[in-house]
Amino acid sequence: MKKLLLILLCLPLLFSSCVNDSQKNKIQDSIADTIVSFSVTSKNSELTSKSGKDVSLNEMITINVESKDKILFKTFYFTLDNKVDGALNFYSNKGSLMCNAPTKLSIMSMPPNGNGLKTYSAGDDFEISGMTLIKVNSINFVISDIVLNKTID
Repeated sequence: MKKLLLILLCLPLLFSSCVNDSQKNKIQDSIADTIVSFSVTSKNSELTSKSGKDVSLNEMITINVESKDKILFKTFYFTLDNKVDGALNFYSNKGSLMCNAPTKLSIMSMPPNGNGLKTYSAGDDFEISGMTLIKVNSINFVISDIVLNKTID
C-alpha cells in the first residue's frame, strides 16, 4: 500500500518534468538565427592598380550591408533580405548567409582551402560561410563579418 501511494505521489512530478522538457524543446526549436548584416570589401581602383596580395588594406573599400539595404558598390547592387533584379541578393536561411547569383560568378573560401573557385550560373543559390571571395566580371568582392541575431519565431 505504501509503495502504491508513493508511486501515485511521484507520477505528477514525473509528468510535469516531461511536460517542461517538451515545452523547452518547442521554445528551443522556435529560436532561429537571422543574418542582420555583413561586410563587402573590394580594391579601390582609384588608389591602386595592384592586384592580389600586393593590395594593402588602406587601398581597399568596405561597405556594410544591413537587412533591407540596397547598396550600389562597384557597379553591383548588394541587398540583404530585399530582392532586387540584377543585384547580388543575400538572404538569411536558418542561420546561414545565402546568395542568389544575378549572373555567372565564382566563389572561393578565404583564405583559400585548395578547392579553387566554384562557379555558379545566374539564378543559382549558394551559401556564404566565413570569409568568401566572390568574383564577378573580373571584380573581386570579399564577404566577411557576418552578424547573426537570434530571434524567436
